[in-house]
Amino acid sequence: MAVPTSSRGRRPARVLGLLLPGAVLALAGCSGEEAAEGIRSYDVRVQVAADGSLAVEETIDYDFAGEERHGIVRLLPDRAPFAQNRDRVYPVTDLAVESPTGAPVDTEVTDEGGALSIRVGDEDTEVTGRHTYVLAYRVAAVADRGADGDRVAWNAVGTGWEVPIDDVEVVLSGPVEPVTASCAVGGEGERTRCAAEVGPGGELRATASGLDAGEGVTVAATFPVGTLPGAAPRYEDTFSPAQAFRATPATVGVGLAALLAVVLPVLARARRGRPARDPGPAAPQLTPPRDARPGQLGTVLDGHAQRHEVTATLLDLAVRGHLRIEEVDDADAGRETGDPPADWRLVRTPGDARGLRGYERELLEGLFADGEETALSDLQPRFGALETRVRAALYRDVVELGWFVADPAAVRRRWYALGAAALVAGVVATVVLALTSTWALAGTGLVLAGLVVLGTAGRMPQRTAAGEELRRAAAAFRDHLATAGPREPAESVRVPDLAGAARTDVAVRHLPYAVALGVADEWSRRLTAAGLDATPDWYTPSARYGGVPVWPALVAFSSPSNPVLTPPATGGSGGGVSVGGGAGGGGGGSW
Repeated sequence: MAVPTSSRGRRPARVLGLLLPGAVLALAGCSGEEAAEGIRSYDVRVQVAADGSLAVEETIDYDFAGEERHGIVRLLPDRAPFAQNRDRVYPVTDLAVESPTGAPVDTEVTDEGGALSIRVGDEDTEVTGRHTYVLAYRVAAVADRGADGDRVAWNAVGTGWEVPIDDVEVVLSGPVEPVTASCAVGGEGERTRCAAEVGPGGELRATASGLDAGEGVTVAATFPVGTLPGAAPRYEDTFSPAQAFRATPATVGVGLAALLAVVLPVLARARRGRPARDPGPAAPQLTPPRDARPGQLGTVLDGHAQRHEVTATLLDLAVRGHLRIEEVDDADAGRETGDPPADWRLVRTPGDARGLRGYERELLEGLFADGEETALSDLQPRFGALETRVRAALYRDVVELGWFVADPAAVRRRWYALGAAALVAGVVATVVLALTSTWALAGTGLVLAGLVVLGTAGRMPQRTAAGEELRRAAAAFRDHLATAGPREPAESVRVPDLAGAARTDVAVRHLPYAVALGVADEWSRRLTAAGLDATPDWYTPSARYGGVPVWPALVAFSSPSNPVLTPPATGGSGGGVSVGGGAGGGGGGSW
């Protein structure tokens, strides 16, 4: 709060009279211990006006003792909590400061959020000994009107003074003589009575002495009803959701502008590269489209390379003759008929590596990094890292083949980061605006924009025209695997790239695709229902449990939740008046 400051002329002779005792003591050269810093006398004159305001004059005889200071600091409260979301305010105006003893009175007033800090003195000049400061100001909206009378309570000396005060005198005058008068002295909330009387002129006079640091004096006077007709308290709303998020044309407009400024480009970007219109139902697809491999089709279908694309690729490498899968059972494992094996062994077999894609080579080399044979359970500690590398290579592959404009994972990461940044910025802006203004609603636009970006980030990877065509074909092939029986297509051909029976066995050839496209369970059930239980030559069931259906075992092997490949979860831990009971008060010290 800005409060005007000014210098004032010399005070009446009663102010000059306060200087004489100090001058006499100084000339006399009193002996004994040097006095500590403190206030020798604190004289307060309060004039109550009919509008409920107070004209206050404080005369402070401040003894800096042997300390070298610049001046004094007076903390003057100008508001007090009234309700959870409201303060009662006491506007302070017409501030003036002078020093009859010639101390510097340069004045700097700052709002400390509930009190005015009035710093008096010159930072380039030091003072010592005793000096008198006179502060005059007007405070509005102090008095309260009531059915029993018009009441004024004023903290003439606040409990915020950091030094002791020897003597206090308070004189409070009003338009008429008060009906009741009281005075309290001591720490915050104390009700110790101090000397108070109504003088011949109708003024309230109160005195106290020997105040310690942190103690104050509060006076109260009640005047006849109607004495202060203009008295009315003033309130100011502090934070409340209703105020902070108040809907006005400005706040709604700014919020919508922030929302649209972020969301419209995002939605336009999400629609870019999508088909302009629905081309209609896709033609039936009985074979893998474009000779695409299982991991590629699964990635193009939903834009994600996940664990089931990796395990489908592992199966596909076995179908094509690059490895053999053997069931491994521990005699003590307690496996019952129909249960999946406890483990599997992978055995590398000679195969033509010239046709391998980069992600396939990454998987094959990673599986057999320690030799030509490995148990699936032995891969558990490093399979997660291997899976990450294969998925990254698979993303690169679909971009190289012209099915995606850019790496889908990288595109999603960028948009998730943008959405998170917008959300955090929106939350921060909303909180700051809510605590400092009534514009919080404007910040929610950015919050909503961040949520929209996060919600659409997964749709941001763009397929090319060829990639979109392949996606539709992959979806048709997936539907065929999930609903049709395992039969040969009319144009059945032998596939030279496959091993053994897989060259002509659709059940074997299409299993990796069913895994990659998420219909392995459906495909397995149809195979079993059709009585196709022949074991592929690249899969060796356990001799101990012969006759167990091979297809459920293969589905368990290729499941993303295969426990053999999943590290175990780790656990964690875990009528009277009391001091401070009126307006004003505060305190201060030297600086």
